[in-house]
Amino acid sequence: MSVQVPVRIQTGAPVRIDGKEYSAGPVISGGRVFYDKEAGSQIVLSEVVQMQMALAYRLRDDKPYQKLSNARKHSLRIDWGTFTPAERKTALARALFVRKLDKVEPANLRARKKIILRIVEEICRCWKIPPEKQPSVRQVRTWYRIFVTAGRDVRALVPCNWAKGRRETRYPQWQIDEINRLINEKLAVPTPSSFRQARILANERLKTAAAGRGEAPVLLGRGGRIGGNLLARMLRERDKFEVLVATANMREAKRQAQSVQLGPQGNLVNRQWEVDHTLLDILVIDESTMQIVGRPWMTAIIDRYSRCIVGFSLSFAPPSWASIMDALRVAVMKKDWIIAGLGGITRTWDCFGVPRRLITDHGRDFKSISMEEAKVALDFELKHAPPRKPWFKGKIERWFRTLEEQIIHTIPGTVLSKWEDRKFYDSEEFAVLTIHEVNWIVAKWVIDVYHHTQHSKLGRSPAQAWAEGLHEIPPPREPPADLLIPMTGLVVPRSLQKSGIRYMGLRWESPEFARARAFLPDSANVKVRIDPLDISIAYIYDEHREKWVEGQLVEPTEARGLSLNQWCTIAKLRRRIAEDDALSEEAALARALEEIGEYVKERVRERRKGKAPQRFKRFVSAGSAWSAIRPERLDPEMKPPGSHTIGITPVESPPLQPHAPFTDPKRRKINKGARNKALAGGEEHEATGRTSGAEDRTEEQTENDEHTPSAATAQKDEAVPSQAPRPEPAPKPKIKMRPIDYGGTREEE
Repeated sequence: MSVQVPVRIQTGAPVRIDGKEYSAGPVISGGRVFYDKEAGSQIVLSEVVQMQMALAYRLRDDKPYQKLSNARKHSLRIDWGTFTPAERKTALARALFVRKLDKVEPANLRARKKIILRIVEEICRCWKIPPEKQPSVRQVRTWYRIFVTAGRDVRALVPCNWAKGRRETRYPQWQIDEINRLINEKLAVPTPSSFRQARILANERLKTAAAGRGEAPVLLGRGGRIGGNLLARMLRERDKFEVLVATANMREAKRQAQSVQLGPQGNLVNRQWEVDHTLLDILVIDESTMQIVGRPWMTAIIDRYSRCIVGFSLSFAPPSWASIMDALRVAVMKKDWIIAGLGGITRTWDCFGVPRRLITDHGRDFKSISMEEAKVALDFELKHAPPRKPWFKGKIERWFRTLEEQIIHTIPGTVLSKWEDRKFYDSEEFAVLTIHEVNWIVAKWVIDVYHHTQHSKLGRSPAQAWAEGLHEIPPPREPPADLLIPMTGLVVPRSLQKSGIRYMGLRWESPEFARARAFLPDSANVKVRIDPLDISIAYIYDEHREKWVEGQLVEPTEARGLSLNQWCTIAKLRRRIAEDDALSEEAALARALEEIGEYVKERVRERRKGKAPQRFKRFVSAGSAWSAIRPERLDPEMKPPGSHTIGITPVESPPLQPHAPFTDPKRRKINKGARNKALAGGEEHEATGRTSGAEDRTEEQTENDEHTPSAATAQKDEAVPSQAPRPEPAPKPKIKMRPIDYGGTREEE
């Protein structure tokens, strides 16, 4: 290897000092001035220092650098981190040989074959490099020459495989222009053609254009056609933003081109909560009919600071205020009733309180009147995330992904997110879980697993972050349970009339409504709240007493215990039947209930899994998954309200419902005397084959009669025996819903 030592340096000549470009300046006393062309600075080197640096190959002529390939020069200008891991590994392996060779003294011995072979053997023995991968002497010399010329920069040893091959265009420019016009018409459009069709059209266009130009087209592919990957490569080399604008629109192109930023992290516990909905990737069945009712919706609320899930709700109803209300109720309350009701939970769920700010998207359910009323009632700020900036609500979105990956995609009946994973997995065949079982699985995972797993961003578990964050704020406040339901119910603007509150064919009335009406003008407008999950009770705000008062559903009695969605389904079916068959409202209602009951009984008889129709899946499994464990809210020893007066007519009030909002209805037991009387009547019927209509009544019929206007009359007639037995009234058609064991004690009549 020849050594180029600049014995004479002309003023103004380009030189390289440690690989950097300098210009030789004038000679001064004691040395020469050199100007850095890139930085604009200058250095002074004495003649002795110049000679030493030249012997060490640190001061060199610029000609060897100019002989380097363009690819090598490009590698010296880019960042080390932009190379692939394989390229960096290769460069570092080569550096082992050249740096060992660079330490050989004197420098004229570095080109000898014996010395290079000894270095190669030593490095390969130390690093256990197999013989087939050992470099040759010529390779080490080449690496060292490039290494020294580049100023001992390790980037010069990166293999430039990307620059190999033929780089000039093999097609004439007029053919490239013709192909680009075809790409604009057939591929860079919202409805692109296939590459096969575009290739066929391109071949025909090139032949036609070549005939017009009087020359033969250049077709380098097989069978006298253009190359198979030419169209795809030309489309890939285009500007991605330009292609997105052509195939989609400007808005989508900007969305994909914008950078994803880190959203707000939160600074205190209960300061900011994020809420959103998602459709879980799992099919669930009905526990009674064994029918697949579909995929449940989940509404979840997460605390930004601790990443704790403060509340969630599962239901089949699509995103609405009812699901937000259910999740918000769970979030602000203490969770002792959840731990006790679910069972099998080993840890505590200590998250509760009212947030200072609730972050939502721009969905209609988050901008409803009910949401605004709940914001004022619970005293929190409602903040909508900016549009097209998902990172402002990224905590809950990322948690949904964690939930799907860690638990939902691992249980039977999951609907895998990727189609290639679903190719050999029949989700409907393996669906065996009900919505209550899925609710328990999610609650178990959230409380016992997720809250106590170290978070990658926090460096600690969410439960630890919550506990430590409580030391920096006052104790969280929990809204009273009696006020939580009225504050978070569905807002219905209605007028309080003498008959009570009417809404969607339903009527609520109570003595509390009468007291509130006494201080209001006729048909005064009041704030009415209805629990969408149980329409048995409605609330109005009494401004005179400054509190919420409740009224019971008095008609129709068949709607007691139903959700608002179930009643809407029944009312819609009733109107359709009434219009088609010109039936009365009562007959239409009875027929609608009968049709739904027959459908459910048919599914029960089949006792096999299948997919339920879309219009019935939400009806059969309406309500929240928390309904099975909701605690009692009213005192069981509370006495029913007495009578009240409408105008001048005294009216007996219906008995108080033994359930409260967010609590499912329970069957009422008859008293011991009535039970003994019924048993005696049954024995007499077995002996004589005769019984009266009053003695043959079941517990269910007794309950129905109590809620009818003729209940008092029927009881009076039963107390006074008549000479001739009364004919038994025809039972009213009732919807036969699936039996549910609600637990708890039943109120005595």
